[in-house]
Amino acid sequence: MNIIISSGKGQGKTLLSAFDGALFDAGVSNYNLLVLSSIIPPGSVIKRHKYTTPDEEYGHKLYVVMSEMRSRESGRYIGAAVGWCQEEDGRGVFVEHHFIENSEEAVRSQLEEEVERSLSDLCHLRGFSFTREKMGIKTSVVKVTDSPSSVLVVAVYQSQSWMPLFPKV
Repeated sequence: MNIIISSGKGQGKTLLSAFDGALFDAGVSNYNLLVLSSIIPPGSVIKRHKYTTPDEEYGHKLYVVMSEMRSRESGRYIGAAVGWCQEEDGRGVFVEHHFIENSEEAVRSQLEEEVERSLSDLCHLRGFSFTREKMGIKTSVVKVTDSPSSVLVVAVYQSQSWMPLFPKV
């Protein structure tokens, strides 16, 4: 399975519309998102690039691991990150963190620190080997200005169309 890591930033008149802008920027705004926990299935390959929604998938379900942050605190920096670690067979774990701080450097530092600590713990519990070199991380950071802002990072697993609950007879 290919898992796509995408990120987005958005602004709007409200926190919700800023979040929608970030979803749009990441390429996943026209799906109904189903947020998963943190398990990467065996055989998975992680790829980093913007996700593109095929027109025929408008309104489909999209399975994702997601980290997001929204704020209207002008002058502050917000950030979101998804980190991961995988074994040789592709099995692994994702972690999600978000922060708000007074500088971009502080947000990035906090995100990297927390992702590394969380991955170390999650890998240890599962008997996976963990080193900083095996760690992957994708971050999205923005300075909040005069409008509500949002950042997000998504790990996109797959989309699925809606099936009727009760088939027509």
